[in-house]
Amino acid sequence: MPYELPPLPYDYNALEPTIDEQTMRIHHGKHHQAYVDNLNKAIEGTEFDGRPIEALLGALLDIADDKQTVVRNNGGGHANHSLFWQIMKPGGGGEPTATSPTRSTTFGTAPTR
Repeated sequence: MPYELPPLPYDYNALEPTIDEQTMRIHHGKHHQAYVDNLNKAIEGTEFDGRPIEALLGALLDIADDKQTVVRNNGGGHANHSLFWQIMKPGGGGEPTATSPTRSTTFGTAPTR
């Protein structure tokens, strides 16, 4: 079964004014769609056709050398964008609610010149 462009979980204009409707239409409907189309073309008729995207990317080294880059770039782009659409949301953002250590407490301070 070929990969498909997932529908957005919100309207194209739902993230305005941060991201405008036209940008969302282009990025979702053309850019992400190109990842899906190129990925499907690369694995069509292979043993990898129909695998979940995570399994496909996990088996990257088992894929023919001439297809690895296409599958990595387009499969990774598809997986990344699919997650991207889910974690963005209207009214999202704001201040972090959890604290984390600062870089200096984790790694020490950087030397000065």
